[in-house]
Amino acid sequence: MVLALRKIRIKDWDYIMLLRNQAYDNFYHQNKPLIKKEHYTYLKKQKLNPKFFHWIIVKNDKDVGYVRLLNEDVSIIIDKKSQDKKIGTGALELLEIEAKKLKIKKLIALVLINNKKSEKIFVKNEYKLKQLWYEKELT
Repeated sequence: MVLALRKIRIKDWDYIMLLRNQAYDNFYHQNKPLIKKEHYTYLKKQKLNPKFFHWIIVKNDKDVGYVRLLNEDVSIIIDKKSQDKKIGTGALELLEIEAKKLKIKKLIALVLINNKKSEKIFVKNEYKLKQLWYEKELT
């Protein structure tokens, strides 16, 4: 398996939205599918953010996912057709190499408790559990 990260091009934005909408229930700040306008607005804004980096995950010349680094926070989304094939673990290793090039000293992963696949990827890559976060919605 040849795995690589490639820089994002504007033509990738729809693919990223598709991936995010496949997995929106695994992200804390996204509780519904995205619409194109809000997704594009977000990406345009992040283009100006010096602490935002993102890549398409490529396996054997085929796009299979997306990885994003915002400040120190890592997010990984693997296309549903490509999950459970060690792509997330490999992509995280590649992301760590890129982070070192960017002089980033620490990475964190905010993983929802029910997202066992993400938890497995980070534990496998020697990330340590540092904090539990409790919250309550008041109505």
